[in-house]
Amino acid sequence: MNIPKRLPRPDTMRDLSAIERKFLCLARRHRADHLRLLKRLKSSMTNNGRRALIITACVLGLLATTSSNARATAVSAPALFNEANAAQRDGRIGPAILGYERARVLAPRDEAIEQNLRIAREKAGVNAPAIPAWQRPAHWLSLDGWAMLGSSALFICCGLFFATRYVPRRAVPWIGASCGAAVLLAATAIGLRWNELNRAVIQNTQATVHIAPATDAQSTFELKAGEIVTAQREYGDFVLVRALHQRSGWVKKGDVERVTPATNLSPM
Repeated sequence: MNIPKRLPRPDTMRDLSAIERKFLCLARRHRADHLRLLKRLKSSMTNNGRRALIITACVLGLLATTSSNARATAVSAPALFNEANAAQRDGRIGPAILGYERARVLAPRDEAIEQNLRIAREKAGVNAPAIPAWQRPAHWLSLDGWAMLGSSALFICCGLFFATRYVPRRAVPWIGASCGAAVLLAATAIGLRWNELNRAVIQNTQATVHIAPATDAQSTFELKAGEIVTAQREYGDFVLVRALHQRSGWVKKGDVERVTPATNLSPM
């Protein structure tokens, strides 16, 4: 049915027959319905586009948290575990603990890695980072696991938004609330464990910590091989680290190695 762009005014309809007047009234009604439908579609497309951009940004933000850990897949957990065992047999405690820490990133539930790491720390005389009781739920999953959980929940929310008509109305609020809770939980856990991406291990025995990034700067304290520190930033040949006892200082790059390096893992 072709709908005219302009319909006759009411005063000109007197010259039309009853059938023609009914036809024009029906055409006006259809034209108004079409206009309302077009406005709704335009508004819906605009809102959907904005929401899709927001969802995409959130997904990319969560996936970015695993970009550093993804580089570690160049070496498998068993290979790192074997290298760490060899380093421990040779008496190189720093590289051994580093290898176990890297292997644990790839296989966080491996009991053999945990046991050998504990033995290496006992030999080195260093302590493991203490986890407060209120942060322990954040360690139920690895960082990759939390990121996957949050990303999956976001994708489900996105699919639920575009497929509302195919899902029972009563289930929509429950699914949305569950996905929202999963996203919030994952984001909280990742935020609490964000500093783990900067975790590093002292490699050399008695690494000297300076107050400034210079060799002739005054030394404040020393760190044992195998101690866990947080690498904050670099300057020249020095790295600013914070130890478990919250004291900070500059050490040489050769004395410390990140657990999650910026490049692919290399044999120790």
